[in-house]
Amino acid sequence: MNKILNRLLNKNTNKTLNLPHKKPTIMKRIFTLLLATASLITTAQERCGTEAHTKNLIKNNPEYAIARAKVNAQTEKWIKEHPNHSEKTIITIPVVVHVVWKTNTQNISVAQIESQIDVLNEDYRRTNIDKINTPNIWQGIAADSEIEFCLATVDPNGNATTGIERTQTTHGQFGMNSDIHTTSAGGADDWPNDDYLNIWVCNIQSGLLGYATPPSNWVGDGDGLVIGYQYFGRTGTVQSPYNKGRTATHEIGHWLNLDHVWGAWGNCGDDQVNDTPTQEQENYSCPGFPTNANSCSTTNANGDMFMNYMDYTNDACMNMFTNGQKTRMLSAINNYRENMLSHTLCSGSVGVSEMKSNTRKLIKVVDVLGRASTEKQTNTPLFYIYDDGSVEKKMIIE
Repeated sequence: MNKILNRLLNKNTNKTLNLPHKKPTIMKRIFTLLLATASLITTAQERCGTEAHTKNLIKNNPEYAIARAKVNAQTEKWIKEHPNHSEKTIITIPVVVHVVWKTNTQNISVAQIESQIDVLNEDYRRTNIDKINTPNIWQGIAADSEIEFCLATVDPNGNATTGIERTQTTHGQFGMNSDIHTTSAGGADDWPNDDYLNIWVCNIQSGLLGYATPPSNWVGDGDGLVIGYQYFGRTGTVQSPYNKGRTATHEIGHWLNLDHVWGAWGNCGDDQVNDTPTQEQENYSCPGFPTNANSCSTTNANGDMFMNYMDYTNDACMNMFTNGQKTRMLSAINNYRENMLSHTLCSGSVGVSEMKSNTRKLIKVVDVLGRASTEKQTNTPLFYIYDDGSVEKKMIIE
């Protein structure tokens, strides 16, 4: 609120605003402006609580503070020692979803959970339909991260599982304290976080979509993601404009050591990634391209990479990670989540496997009447025909 008001009043807090009694319309205009500003703040939803949660962990855990302080140096060292990432391998991360519910609506369906896993695999492998919305200038650096996700089929005791754990609670909304991570406090205990990606889905506090724990050599209880049940997956209880599963895509980015694209801990910070443009602050809604071409006093004609998964735009406007972000995530797995590299916790999968060759080429795109079309057409089902005889039906929704 103060930030926006300072901008509106030219950030001059030392001047006295003289309002003659004979001109009540001035006061009325300012009052109207304040109401509009308050309304804007109320409706602008904070997508992510990761920075606040991380600051709290650093404040309360000296060991974590020391470990996090070393992460960037350790990451840069790993990237320098592994200049080529063309091994053509896929890392599969086993997931357990803890559904902590009080009402039947909060006890989300298996279909909703599976839809979220589908979104993650599409986004991290860049098979998402809306990848064609990435501006041409960044198509060349948009990455297949070679990371996949699976619901665990083996629990910590070696027994068969669906990878979904349901816990009924009497707890109200969950904030960013430890309640959600502890059964005795009304939440659910985590599975070994060296082996599983723990995701808690719950009734999260108003104004927050989710948060995550960035990695380090210190891993405590509660490592993973917490996401509101209205923002998890792309079917069921999800609510627009966060109804396409991108909250989990974003939060896993933090779990794999990505910062917001405008940098950590303040405006015009460094997100530690070389191929993302300098960005002054977060973007909301669905901006037009290009936007904010002068971020941080730069002369970048392409503006902000607002369609990056690590911004705050609507789910429908997000569609890419970069190669630099991919490298940072791979470093995080190798440095801090190495058990993910070798496991048999998902049916028919291991941590790292060879990537299947995919050399098929798109021959043409046609509509339902067989007429040639373009990939950029929206709100219309299109059929993508490839040279190996395969056909995919896709539709870009605006």
